[in-house]
Amino acid sequence: MLRFPWAASRLRVMGIVTVFALTGCSAPPAETAVGEPTLTSSAAPADGTRLSDLGFVNAPPGLSVPADAKISDRVDSPNNVTVVMTAPDGLTVVDFLRRHLAELGFRITADDQNSLLFEGGGFQGAFTVSSGYSALTLRTDR
Repeated sequence: MLRFPWAASRLRVMGIVTVFALTGCSAPPAETAVGEPTLTSSAAPADGTRLSDLGFVNAPPGLSVPADAKISDRVDSPNNVTVVMTAPDGLTVVDFLRRHLAELGFRITADDQNSLLFEGGGFQGAFTVSSGYSALTLRTDR
C-alpha cells in the first residue's frame, strides 16, 4: 500500500509526460505542410496567462493557460515544452484551449474524451487529463 495516496496518480501523469517527451526527442523531423498557419503572438486572453509570462522561454508565442493554473511540473527545452497542472480541473483547461488555440494559429486535429491534438507553426501539441492532473505538451523539430 502506498504511503501517500496521491503518489500513484502523480506517477501515472509523470509516466505519460515522459512518454511525450521521449517521443518528441526520438521522432524524425516532421514535414512542414505547405501553407501551414503561422503562429501569432497576442496578449493573453482575459481569463489566461501566457506561458512566457510564467517563465517559459521555449513555448510558442502567445500560448496561454488559464489564469488560475497551478503548475506542478514543467519541462522547458528547445524541442519540448510540457506543463503539468493540478488546477483548474482538466475540463476547464480543455475548454480554455478549445476557445483559444485557433486565435494563435493552431489547428486542432483531434478532440476526443477531453484530450486534444493540435499543430501549427512547426509545433505539434497534445493535451490530456487524468485524475487530479492535466498536461499540455508541445514539441518541435525546429
